[in-house]
Amino acid sequence: MVKLSSLFVAAVLFLVVAPAVSATRASVYSVTSYGGRAEPKTDSTRAFSEAWKRACSDPRPSVVYVPYGKFHLRDIAFEGPCKSNAIVVRIDGTLVAPSDYSVIGNAGNWIRFHKVDGVRISGGILDGQGTRLWSCKLAGKDCPNVKLQRVTVTAPGSSPNTDGIHVERSSLVWILNSTISTGDDCISMGPGARNVWIERVACGPGHGISIGSLGWKFQEPGVENITVKRVHLSDTTNGLRIKTWARPSLGFVSNVLFHHVVMDGVKNPILIDQHYCPGHGQNCPSKASGVRVSGIRYKSIRGTSSTQVAVRFDCSESNPCTGITMHDVALTYLGKEAAVTCVNARGTSSGFVTPLVRWS
Repeated sequence: MVKLSSLFVAAVLFLVVAPAVSATRASVYSVTSYGGRAEPKTDSTRAFSEAWKRACSDPRPSVVYVPYGKFHLRDIAFEGPCKSNAIVVRIDGTLVAPSDYSVIGNAGNWIRFHKVDGVRISGGILDGQGTRLWSCKLAGKDCPNVKLQRVTVTAPGSSPNTDGIHVERSSLVWILNSTISTGDDCISMGPGARNVWIERVACGPGHGISIGSLGWKFQEPGVENITVKRVHLSDTTNGLRIKTWARPSLGFVSNVLFHHVVMDGVKNPILIDQHYCPGHGQNCPSKASGVRVSGIRYKSIRGTSSTQVAVRFDCSESNPCTGITMHDVALTYLGKEAAVTCVNARGTSSGFVTPLVRWS
């Protein structure tokens, strides 16, 4: 399990899922063999870099090993391509970021895997050491075929801009059996997220699971083929959210399934917001959103809303949401039927659905 502890920062990952590497036949490169020390005043960045270089240049399966203890790292890039596509980074200890964000400087990332195939990261804790790194997250951009499994992300609910996991311009992504507590989206999917499967994730506190924000740029790749199932959201600001800016755009969202979702005390359980503007009315774009939202399915959704309006569809005036389906959805407010707002949204309901949507 990879655990990202409170006040955390994590890598921009460029990974491809690989089969397990047997330690009995793999070369092992321990960071302690190259000067790494689990000591508060020791910078182990060079040792980690050297262990990676040795593993990357080895054509055999290999393991970069981090033993128990706290290892302090500055920004580091694990660069490829490598001679082997079977490298395991085995972390039994904790990686600790600089408490002073300026040490990372213009690197943009604390830990970065770039142009490497077949890397597995196993175990470990990544500790970001403070509020200055709250705005960083576990992010995947331009990543084909990635699996994140048994990941724990922890940040205070009051911490700003702390998305747990962000997926963008990536395809064939699995996020499984994970627990996320944060001050922003537990999982967010940006432009170009395709073929994403999210299952058995617990979210809360946080802002829920979001597609977007989308439509800030005119030329923007769409989001499609997203599955979110067996998810539990507790005390979150939003539940299942799609958010787009009210600007001209060629972007789109299509073929999304939300299935077997349980919500406890969620402020906005089901939300499509095509007038998204976090500035609370200040300097917000005023044009209709060009992002086309279609083929959104809600099936077997249960739980409670902490506000009276449990379902809110606020779609684009010029591009109404189409093909929305709701099947067996039951959301209540204070033990009673909740309310719905529906603007420029077209769809169908079947099975037991409450609150009932009057499609516009």
